[in-house]
Amino acid sequence: MNRIGRQNPILRAAMARRHLAVGLGCALIGGLAWANARDFDVGGGELRPALDVYIAQSGVQLIYKMEDVKGLSTRGVKGRIAPDAALERLLDGTRLRIRRGQDGAMVLIAPAPTAAAAAGTAEKKQ
Repeated sequence: MNRIGRQNPILRAAMARRHLAVGLGCALIGGLAWANARDFDVGGGELRPALDVYIAQSGVQLIYKMEDVKGLSTRGVKGRIAPDAALERLLDGTRLRIRRGQDGAMVLIAPAPTAAAAAGTAEKKQ
């Protein structure tokens, strides 16, 4: 603490209240994340069946296109974790991203193909 804080008891009390408020806020945020946590046991392997297990265990509404997850795999997720974090772990290493809809449903989005990838696909068709 600086010299002013040692000399001014009012300033010292204000700083103590501020530190207490910050500490309580951090504890509250951590508690909310833990309260939202669920137990997950989703095995690794093919992504589509893993997403089905995730949906059953999380109760989350998840929307995705079959062609976006075809051929993708996951390492799975196990343990007590928030549903959003569990889904992020399932998707780790894939090109898929998560968006939350206005109704609260989560939507898996595959990025648009790059110009080079699109050109390669066009060449294969010819």
